[in-house]
Amino acid sequence: MSNQRYAFYRYDNTDGSSKDWAVRDHGDGTYTSRWGKTGAKLQSKTFQNMLPMQDHISEKLRKGYKYIGEFFIDDDGKLSAEQPESLIGTTTNDSRIYWRIRIPSTLANSPHLPFLKGWSAGQALILSKAFPDCPWINEVVNGHGDFVQNNAGSLLKEAGVAPLLWLMAIKRRAECGITISMSHEDGVEISSDLRKESEVLSFFGVELESIREIAERIGLLEKRVDLSQIASEQADFYF
Repeated sequence: MSNQRYAFYRYDNTDGSSKDWAVRDHGDGTYTSRWGKTGAKLQSKTFQNMLPMQDHISEKLRKGYKYIGEFFIDDDGKLSAEQPESLIGTTTNDSRIYWRIRIPSTLANSPHLPFLKGWSAGQALILSKAFPDCPWINEVVNGHGDFVQNNAGSLLKEAGVAPLLWLMAIKRRAECGITISMSHEDGVEISSDLRKESEVLSFFGVELESIREIAERIGLLEKRVDLSQIASEQADFYF
């Protein structure tokens, strides 16, 4: 009997009982949802389309479910006794960041869309030079996938920080109803403000200062003014 790791959520009823919901991304465009009363075997259903997974999580959070952590669940739908139940605060190989791009159908012929695609390709090229070993970014540069369309996916830690920076840059640039969303497994939204996202940078093993230069080049941070350079170039004037 196998055990699989799930992101685990719980809803507390007013009568003191509770019910559970769990979700696991399989990494192949499918995910499995499990649900049921706390302590009972959890039913399951596998979804073929990855796009609504974050919608599913967001819906549960709106209903009052609370993220508990990561748990192992066996094939029978029971929390596994063979593994530590709660893995709150740990980072595992299954942990990932979810992203989604939504483009309203009314923008199909908008001139803003091809502009955004061209601009985002340019940002990908800049990132590919800074992170030459990132396959995800290289696919964008080489035109193997049109990521700037109605699309969704997830980023493992192994993908590196470059795809995250690219998505953040597009999020800052997108207009006219185009939305780019990124979130942690618990459904918490990731903004495009790097200064506020130390947690997600830590997920990819980097700090703000280590990526400041490339972040400035793609417009995620304002360039710092080198005061020493200004002082050296400023002539003294006497009146």
